[in-house]
Amino acid sequence: MAFEVRTPGGTKYLYLSRRDPATGRVRKLYLGHGPKAEAAARDLAQHRERREAERRAAEQRRAELRPVEQSMAALDEGARLLMEALLLAAGFHRPNYGPWRKRRRCDGHGGYRGAVPAGSAS
Repeated sequence: MAFEVRTPGGTKYLYLSRRDPATGRVRKLYLGHGPKAEAAARDLAQHRERREAERRAAEQRRAELRPVEQSMAALDEGARLLMEALLLAAGFHRPNYGPWRKRRRCDGHGGYRGAVPAGSAS
């Protein structure tokens, strides 16, 4: 938002610069001159201040929640590790990091029932 002097007499005109979403080019929107333009400039400044205050409040709220989010991330990681340990102990596996699957004919430790242990005479 800026007042521009376009005539040698010094008349000030209010323009608002906006980027055109279709072309990406900056376009100027004429808002007027005189007392109407000054009132519009005040309204735009108040709107800008309100948006800045809302942005600061949101950032402060995010900063307050950051420790809680970190605690939740640590809890999530611990629960994931516990779940994986329990699934492995129950005889599940994840081939190529895919979904968990129950091993067939498994003794729970990766071996198969009926398999001959290495080094034993059969």
